[in-house]
Amino acid sequence: MKSQSIAVDQRQYVESIQAGRGIAALLVVIHHAAQKAHALSGGSIPLFDFGIVGVDVFFMISGFIIYFVTANKTMTHVEFMEKRIVRVFPLYWGLSLLALLVFFVAPRLINSNAKEATDVAASFLLWPTSAPYLVNNGWTLTYEILFYALWALVALPVAKPRSAFIACLVLAGASFIGLVFGIDHQVINFSLFVEFAFGVGIGVAFRKGLLRQSIPLAVVLTAAGALLAWLAISRGLGNSELRGFALAIPSAMMFVGIILLGSVWARGRTILAIGDSSYSLYLFHPFILVAIPIPVKSLGIASPAVILAIAAAVCIASFWASHMVYRFVEFPLTQMMRGMIRSAKSLGAARAR
Repeated sequence: MKSQSIAVDQRQYVESIQAGRGIAALLVVIHHAAQKAHALSGGSIPLFDFGIVGVDVFFMISGFIIYFVTANKTMTHVEFMEKRIVRVFPLYWGLSLLALLVFFVAPRLINSNAKEATDVAASFLLWPTSAPYLVNNGWTLTYEILFYALWALVALPVAKPRSAFIACLVLAGASFIGLVFGIDHQVINFSLFVEFAFGVGIGVAFRKGLLRQSIPLAVVLTAAGALLAWLAISRGLGNSELRGFALAIPSAMMFVGIILLGSVWARGRTILAIGDSSYSLYLFHPFILVAIPIPVKSLGIASPAVILAIAAAVCIASFWASHMVYRFVEFPLTQMMRGMIRSAKSLGAARAR
């Protein structure tokens, strides 16, 4: 394999980011499917705890994108938060309402294995809590919103490298709050904020043209990062107050490796399609994975191989279903919300004349 000494360009940037999103979402989905298969097989099917690193990669990608879309552009705090809220909340609230309906009709289908009762109010407000949300994956959105708010306060109205650096310092400092004040990491794990800082740093390096396509280096970085992440997770650090510190560097290595593959991703149509619908997949797949136990329990299936095949089939179904949610719910809903905001602004401007 020959290294290409070319900077990753704009089109390759989009493809790399979408591929990264797709890979991160796949890791999370497989992790959750493996949990169900493990329980149904009496432990015969191994867990895939490594999949939790998908969340950490998502945080890296978020830091990268937020810097990239605001760098050297004038954007008010309100405009920035408006764009972020429109991106995050419509689909999340829609699925939370769906989960609430299911919760009222068949409560056992929502967070059936949780140690605490589902917190409905916190679910819609994304308020930090140790209790599960209606859409339990929504816990990561709490960190996203807090990151957006901090970025708006520190880095805007013009996100230059200097303000980005200051924001990274603030994020790094915030990551120690939990350890210093003894805050329960099950409520909010402050160490995860350092991962957004790493993502921003990678974004700065990208805009400066420091990330150059190199397939050999990409493979080495991704493999080494994955190995380090696996070692950290296997030692229980993935579920501890040190998670962000333990997984930031491995996740950054994996993410940079994905970026350095550059034009290679142009041939990966499937992973790019999954990347396009990754937000829908991330939030919606639990609604599909609840189907895994149905045939296993109703037919009395005990074979680990058959259970694994059922879990794999349901995973594939979740990819397709989530892509449909993206095409017919997430994308149209987001566009509609943006249109409503533009119309409201136009009406307000017309009345002000």
